[in-house]
Amino acid sequence: MSKIVDAIKNSNYLYMVKIDLEGFITYVSPYFQKRFEYLGKNLVGVFSLDTVYMEDHQKCAEVIQLCFAEPEKPFPVVLRKPHIANSFLWTQWEFSLQLNANQEPHEILCIGHDITHVEELNEQTVNMNALLLEHQNKYSSLFELSPVGIAVNSMDGRFLEVNTALSTMTGYSKSELLKVDYWALTPQSYEEQEQEQLRNLHNLGSYGPYEKEYIHKDGHTIPILLHGRLVLDKHGKPRIWSIIQDISNVKEREQIIIDQNSKLKEIAYTQSHVIRHPVANILGAVDLLENEAIPSSIQVLVEMLKISAQQLDDIIRETVLKSRALESNEEEISQLHTRDSA
Repeated sequence: MSKIVDAIKNSNYLYMVKIDLEGFITYVSPYFQKRFEYLGKNLVGVFSLDTVYMEDHQKCAEVIQLCFAEPEKPFPVVLRKPHIANSFLWTQWEFSLQLNANQEPHEILCIGHDITHVEELNEQTVNMNALLLEHQNKYSSLFELSPVGIAVNSMDGRFLEVNTALSTMTGYSKSELLKVDYWALTPQSYEEQEQEQLRNLHNLGSYGPYEKEYIHKDGHTIPILLHGRLVLDKHGKPRIWSIIQDISNVKEREQIIIDQNSKLKEIAYTQSHVIRHPVANILGAVDLLENEAIPSSIQVLVEMLKISAQQLDDIIRETVLKSRALESNEEEISQLHTRDSA
């Protein structure tokens, strides 16, 4: 036993302190004296609570009561020691009441060690966890409250996470979506385009904007616009993050514009053929009259008639050209609405 006591006394890791029944220090090991010498030149004779952070005095009193209740049994306690510049060090102790030869209370034996680095790590961990929780809550809110669909997929297409907007869009519940992959929602006609987007994902780290359709749970198709990125999860596994927007309204507006343009073209075409025929007749008649010997007063009227007919013919030609321009603009209109939607 004496060898063990000597080993603790000479330890550069463990502290040994003895306190009399009045609370004064009667012995400190060399390592403890060196570590806390800023508290006093010689700690022997110092009141023990003067070496303990004030807010931990009650903890000391409670553990000493336990020691008196069960002598020679060690009781653990964590105490803070005052340090330089109003800071403190964390220490872990075991207190035990030592008895003399007559089995009477003699002194309090305290064996301890520094755990400041452990407490600092614990505090950092708590702060980090709080920060992660805050970010997670923000992420969850953004993920769930987003008005557009958001999905996280594995590289083989399985849905790993989906938000409410995507569930509403497709008619499937979240749990149902997490049991399938995006191939189950994609018409087979898009297989070639899908492979191209996957190549972009591998080569560029992103894909889209990409327009295709999803198959709704009830069977009808939904026009959608997607774009996404390749990211690594916390385990280093590649995941596909996608933003999915229902562009049904955009497509409806686009179709309305196309239908309107079609009607305008039809009107312009009809007018160009129906009206140009009588105009051509008028111009032909004017040419005949110009070759006839007619009074000068009538000649003026014929000239006015010719100018008006030519103006009308020019207007019809311009209308036809504008109707043809509508045809070339339809594709641009479609692309413009797609960009606006994105």
